[in-house]
Amino acid sequence: MALSEYIFRRIESLGVHNVFGVPGDYNLSLLEHLYSVPTLQWVGCCNELNSAYAADGYSRTIGHDKFGVLLTTQGVGELSALNGVAGSFAEHVPVLHIVGTTKHSVKNRGAHYHHIINGVSTRDPTNHYVYEQMAANVSCKVLSLTDDLSNAANDIDDLFRTILATKKPGYLYVPCDLVNLEIDSSNLADVPAQVLISRMPSASPDAVEKISDMIVGKLTASQNPVVLCDVLTDRFGQTETLQTLVDLLKVPSCNSHMGKSLLNESQPWYIGDYNGAESNKTVQAYVQQTDCFLHVGDYYNEINSGHWSLYDKIQPESIVLLNPEYIKVGNQMFENVSFEDILPTVLQKLSSVDSLPTYNIPKTVFQIEEIPSNTPISQTRMLETLQSFIQPNDVIVTETCSLMFGLPDIRLPNNTKVIGQHYYLSIGMALPCSFGVSVALAEMKQTDSRLILIEGDGAAQMTIQELSNYNRANVVKPLIILLNNNGYTVERIIKGPERDYNDIRPDWKWTQILQTFGVSDAKTAKVSTPQELDNALKQIGNDTTVPRLIEVTLDKLDVPWRFHKMVGN
Repeated sequence: MALSEYIFRRIESLGVHNVFGVPGDYNLSLLEHLYSVPTLQWVGCCNELNSAYAADGYSRTIGHDKFGVLLTTQGVGELSALNGVAGSFAEHVPVLHIVGTTKHSVKNRGAHYHHIINGVSTRDPTNHYVYEQMAANVSCKVLSLTDDLSNAANDIDDLFRTILATKKPGYLYVPCDLVNLEIDSSNLADVPAQVLISRMPSASPDAVEKISDMIVGKLTASQNPVVLCDVLTDRFGQTETLQTLVDLLKVPSCNSHMGKSLLNESQPWYIGDYNGAESNKTVQAYVQQTDCFLHVGDYYNEINSGHWSLYDKIQPESIVLLNPEYIKVGNQMFENVSFEDILPTVLQKLSSVDSLPTYNIPKTVFQIEEIPSNTPISQTRMLETLQSFIQPNDVIVTETCSLMFGLPDIRLPNNTKVIGQHYYLSIGMALPCSFGVSVALAEMKQTDSRLILIEGDGAAQMTIQELSNYNRANVVKPLIILLNNNGYTVERIIKGPERDYNDIRPDWKWTQILQTFGVSDAKTAKVSTPQELDNALKQIGNDTTVPRLIEVTLDKLDVPWRFHKMVGN
């Protein structure tokens, strides 16, 4: 079959049914073949950056064994999307970025073609591969197709397999003069999609047994263990296994900053979120005296470690790290061993123990520290309201805004999912990301899930156009809580509280925005008091048949306590 049809049929075989992007002249002939696959839908976005954010949100929602798909044109399109792809790379979100390019027949001639940059001198030949060299830094693999398509199906399959294995973006460059050429497509029948998804064991059975026995021994001998669930647990599909283990042991457990909502926070042995010095004080005090700290799916970085304080006062020999790339038990390191092999074996061994130990569950205090505000609604009050409003099965997409750093103080009901770019922190990401989440929820037929987008006014101004996609019939309709605090509050707390560089364009009519972008059935409200907020949530918050937007007036310097802690205030 045609090369392009093979690409789209292979994507569909993996259980992916939506492709995000923007058309361009180098990808139009490629795009035509998408319509040969009836169960694959084109989801056009307003620009390429938003498309990348939407593909990221789709990927975070659809499941660890699938990926988001982004399709752009060479140069102007792919570069606009590059920041979104970089965020996916930083946060281990698998995304396939397909780029339609100039003809293969002209690439090596160095001719000047539109959308391509040449050298310093206009007489320098054009490097048609310059963007591929950029992409190599934010991807697990770059596949640039040539006119030798004898192994094309295997090469494409290997790219998809690598994206799924590493949970990182990968690039597929398709020259526009190759899209209709026929290739051997027998892989579609001979190599089932499950082969691309499955993985080889990372270690020998003996090594898995040895390491698992060490971890079981540490857990069962411990007097006060703690399990910390981190973001890579979700990315690599180990959350359910870890939840079963935690429930079996009834062991004190926490979610990390990036892993918020992964473990069931309604269980009595869930003691609170833990992020080192940026944690609830009673949680921090308990964790720091543990004799077995089981950190699963660890991703140690500045934001996700409480600014490098995650292991403070914890004895190194008490720390057990379970990662997709290594296992560390105390001072012993086991390289190139994945927790995908170890964690299920640890659970299996614990399930066969006749008499499991009983652990004391500390009484941690769940309270939201009051921060004074100059407006009737404070962010403290916002968090308290969200605590009572959020229900099981809700999906919360949080912008890189001040309220993001208050969410660890909320205890969430079961099956609630929090999605946010907690590490890369690109403002404006959440709004189009929420659209990708919406598409994925609809595809998964999870229409009973309420989609709640927490959005800052400054961030919204960056990617606001994507609200227009919520006029589609086949998406989950969001509740948008728009935090109007007159600018970049996060930046104001860091530096320049009164500087005009932290101001945004004022006086947007936020409650008219959805109608402006073609969402004629939207319901909106503007609130400035706690009672008005409560009333608005009761009146329109639960109407999932239409998009809703509640604009909340906040003080421009009001942030949760944790953000003050993070920036040293």
